[in-house]
Amino acid sequence: MESISQKLVTARESLGYSIEQIARETNIAKSYLTALEAENFDAFPGETYLLGFLRNYSEYLGLDPEEMISLYRNMIIQEQPAPIEELLDTRKPLPKGLPAVIIILIVLGLAAAGYFYVYPNFIAGRPDNERVRVQETAEETPAEKLNIKNTYEFSDEVLEKRFRKDDAVSIGLNGDKYLVVIADIAESVKFVHPQGELLMKAGDEAMIDLDGDESADVRMLLRTSDPDNSSIVLHVDRFVQSSAPGKIEVAGEVPEAAVPPSNTGTGASTAGRPGAPSRAVDPVIIREADTMESFTLNIIFRGYCLLRYDADSTIREERYFHKSETFRLDVNSSVRLWASNAGALSAKVNGVDIDLGGSGEITARSLQWAYNTDSSKYELKMIPLY
Repeated sequence: MESISQKLVTARESLGYSIEQIARETNIAKSYLTALEAENFDAFPGETYLLGFLRNYSEYLGLDPEEMISLYRNMIIQEQPAPIEELLDTRKPLPKGLPAVIIILIVLGLAAAGYFYVYPNFIAGRPDNERVRVQETAEETPAEKLNIKNTYEFSDEVLEKRFRKDDAVSIGLNGDKYLVVIADIAESVKFVHPQGELLMKAGDEAMIDLDGDESADVRMLLRTSDPDNSSIVLHVDRFVQSSAPGKIEVAGEVPEAAVPPSNTGTGASTAGRPGAPSRAVDPVIIREADTMESFTLNIIFRGYCLLRYDADSTIREERYFHKSETFRLDVNSSVRLWASNAGALSAKVNGVDIDLGGSGEITARSLQWAYNTDSSKYELKMIPLY
């Protein structure tokens, strides 16, 4: 019979797939795929992870996951040595008369139990002791003990895919692994994580504390829920802010655009106005015009980035972009941008390059028209929000 290693390697090579390709498409770390093919089971943090990855990898290659798991269990059983007590019959006959002693002890134990539990409740006649109350303690079921079918590794900053009931997301945090399990998909979706349970409906957003330090570690957004097919689309990312639990917020408000001059010839200014956001750099003038005009924002993504934008106070979107993707937005008067990695964006406004920030920098910018009283022209400015 072929081993686990032989089956996995043969199936992968027959399909012409590389380990790197499968790691990208299954979200299973390359090191774990290599460990499965080498039958190096000690490389996994626990058997739950091992079985989940083995099931997922087997399904991807078109193998029967139940057969592969049975192979694994049989291998483990065969590798475990039999205890020496089972090989050597060291049992000794019970001394004569011992069964009678055991029976007497059992009877005495029952009598003592009857005295201490029945008598206070039925003889003493106290109102508070009219019956024996059995206090049931509900024990939370750890995620590791659930019937997990597939485990998906969360290795990047963002994971968004379709999951089914009993799927799990393995999240790395400070060298440890934490499981978030989709335990039930009904009117509400039930998630089980190390700190408890969570119910969400489509469109809900929640911050999850995985390690119990009372601070959010990941954000989950339930995109869609399909109870009939027992599936959901779940978005998980690490973009959390403690200042606004449950939401990613752009700090500060968009400054009010200067208005055309009044009859007195003076314009409104936001400098020093209470509540105006502090700015690390000065606003940048992108272009000038006699009247406010619509403009086009084009972005090419050089790396992974989460982008949120609010255009003309009517269009609000949030999306995760991958390397080489492009984005175009037609704006009438103003747009606010928030990006998780400014260096991943190559942006232009009507063909003019704009600098949103450096690599790894979280940035927030407002592109908006403002009236300049000195030049009597409108200026399209890029204003840092923080």
